[in-house]
Amino acid sequence: MNEEQTIGNTEESTNLETNDVTKSQTPEIEIQKEILLNEVVTEDEETEQVFDVTSLEQKSLEEIVEEAEAVLVLTPKAAGLKLKAIKAVFFDKYNSMKDEAKAVYETSKTEDTPPFEFDKAVLVDNLTELDKKIKQARIEEKERIELEKKKNLERKKTLLTKLEEIVAEDETLESISKVKEIQKEWKTIRVLPKEAVSELWDKYNLLQNKFYDNHSINIELKELDRQKNLEAKIELTKKMDELHKEKSLKRSFILLNKYHEEFKNTGPVPSESREPIWLAFKSASDSVYEAKRKVYEELEVGKEVNLKQKEILAEKAELLNQIKPEIIKDWNEKTKVFEELFAEWKKIGPVPKSNKDAVWVAFNGVRNDFYTGRKAFFKELNAGKNENLKAKEELCKKVEELKTSTDWVTTTKEIIKLQEDWKKIGPVPEKVNQSIWKRFRGACDEFFNAKNNAFAGKREDEEANLSRKKELVQALKELAEKKVDHKEAFAELKKINSEFREIGFVPHKAVKSISKAYDEANNTVYGKYSKQIEEAKAANIGAHYKEIKQSHNGVKTLDYEERKIKKRITDLNDEISSIERNMSFFAKSKTAEKMLKEFEQKITKAKKQITSLKTELVAIKNAKKETKSEEVSSDVVEEPTKPIE
Repeated sequence: MNEEQTIGNTEESTNLETNDVTKSQTPEIEIQKEILLNEVVTEDEETEQVFDVTSLEQKSLEEIVEEAEAVLVLTPKAAGLKLKAIKAVFFDKYNSMKDEAKAVYETSKTEDTPPFEFDKAVLVDNLTELDKKIKQARIEEKERIELEKKKNLERKKTLLTKLEEIVAEDETLESISKVKEIQKEWKTIRVLPKEAVSELWDKYNLLQNKFYDNHSINIELKELDRQKNLEAKIELTKKMDELHKEKSLKRSFILLNKYHEEFKNTGPVPSESREPIWLAFKSASDSVYEAKRKVYEELEVGKEVNLKQKEILAEKAELLNQIKPEIIKDWNEKTKVFEELFAEWKKIGPVPKSNKDAVWVAFNGVRNDFYTGRKAFFKELNAGKNENLKAKEELCKKVEELKTSTDWVTTTKEIIKLQEDWKKIGPVPEKVNQSIWKRFRGACDEFFNAKNNAFAGKREDEEANLSRKKELVQALKELAEKKVDHKEAFAELKKINSEFREIGFVPHKAVKSISKAYDEANNTVYGKYSKQIEEAKAANIGAHYKEIKQSHNGVKTLDYEERKIKKRITDLNDEISSIERNMSFFAKSKTAEKMLKEFEQKITKAKKQITSLKTELVAIKNAKKETKSEEVSSDVVEEPTKPIE
């Protein structure tokens, strides 16, 4: 056995030992690495497939289609997933708008109206065509990948055949060069059928070892080649160390796997360096793996925290969705809160893969239920809008029939009533809101403009009437300040009232103000001189009852008047008690303030009447006392003198 054969056999033995060590001591670690790598990569790929399309709900159908066309820049698979999400939003809005347009069409169609056509239908064709393109691209992509795998398999089989032929021949400089070319080309071929990878690698590795270990010529070139391989593996070891600085966990595991693959595919090294370089590379690999594993575990802990946060958001959404809104304002407010919850959800990081689907279903299920309810509410609301549209169209027809009338007073009342009815009707579809309003308002304006033109000549007379009424208000104010007898004052008041009533119309805008001013001035005069009458009556009431006393059956008449007044006082006191009880009852009602004021006015009036009646009672009693005094005096005079015994 020559020196080269000895070296070759030693290298083969060492390589086999290294492989045995690798297989016996590290299979569990390598399997764990592969599992962890698959979890990280798969999870990230899944995450990348989540598309947020909620922002599209506020866009028009044309803008949504533009968004859909933009997916063509993505991979066919990603484009298909995103288009599916976009289509859901598109058809929700499309169907709603189509139903609304058809409802408007049904309310206004006549016998001559052409069949209903929705002007947005062409957008559906655009989406359908886009869907076909993406599906075809996906099919072509899969076919291309499978074809590429088959081609790569055939290429590597061809390289193995060439390598077998080289190994079977005597070694030459040309054969070494060919082996290098095969190695170079072998590394460039990556994508292969999964089931063929292991078998190809075993055969390729065996043929390489045979080539380097079984041939004895050009040992210097072999050693030089081994040295270059050693330098390449040293460089890979350095790159492995650099992975400590890589922040992306996914990229770290991808590169770690890539460097392992390159290390395996790099040719043999000098025999004395085989084990040291492998141990150095393995140490660097294990160090990186351990560091990244800790990061991964920390992320897993963080995922548990994220899970708790997302579960809380799911509970909030559930509570928020328990009570369904009944008005537009409440629906809009709750929609805003749901959008805020979803924005907060997106800010939270990933959760454990085992809980990912469950927590998302819990949260998104509530969101879907809410938005389904919201859609149903607005659909029903839109149906009500169509009924409102019919009602408003009827009002338009009525006011259009009245707009040419010259019966100004009656027609004005009728149109004002129609305007009040209009206010009571709810909203109509947005598309016809302005047009139906302009139609109604235009007919009203046409009537009132004609009325204004007809009454234009009467404006000056009304202004003159207003001026005269203001003068009478001033006359009342001056009368209230005068010091005259109440008879004279009431005569003047009667004259002013008569003149005020005879004055014609005043401008409409001044009717309330001039009437109020006149009533206040009139009440002031009446109140002042009515008080004089009451005072005069109170002063003369004693004389009044004295006159009654002097009449036939005067005392009986006074007794009757006294009983009548006492009964009236009792009735008034009962009325006051009843009002006070009612006041305590109505104090809890919403209209309490207004009603209490009315009650207080009634009590005040009753108490004044009681005071007046008590004054009359005093006058009656005084009159009766005087009667008794006269009777006593009369008895003393007329009593016969007893005879003297």
